[in-house]
Amino acid sequence: MTASAPELLLATVTAVRDAIVKRLGVDSLNPDAKREMEMALEELNVMWKELQGEVDLLLLENTRYADAFEYSPDAYVITDLGGTVREANQAALELLGGRRDDVVARPLTDYVFDADASTVEPMLGGQPLAGPAHLRRAEAAPLAVELSVRAIPLKEKGVGGLCWLIRPAA
Repeated sequence: MTASAPELLLATVTAVRDAIVKRLGVDSLNPDAKREMEMALEELNVMWKELQGEVDLLLLENTRYADAFEYSPDAYVITDLGGTVREANQAALELLGGRRDDVVARPLTDYVFDADASTVEPMLGGQPLAGPAHLRRAEAAPLAVELSVRAIPLKEKGVGGLCWLIRPAA
């Protein structure tokens, strides 16, 4: 199993801290070097506490984002550039009439009638587009919807996926 970035950082900080503590235990250190190492250790401890505080804030924000996505009244689906579902919120699962395990990793086009392919295919290009479609739903009648899509940009350049908004047609 591969360690996560926080686990690797903790292991590195712990190793550095242990090395400093071990070095401080050596009697041969001159007083100036010992004082510098004690100051470095204290600085490391302060930085680690500050970093932990930042991690806690990021985890809180991540939880808020995840809750906002999951419980949004609008149906959202995140796909890769090929249209395979990576994430779907509760509203989307209800519209699609499927469980998360059945929806994720399936092409979104599996839920759209073939007659609406001409609406959906250009949307896979990632340009902000909208158009009507009809959803095939498990154990439910077809549903007329309005699909909107927008590309999810990567920080550097390129597109990381597509964000789909699915709303029942008026």
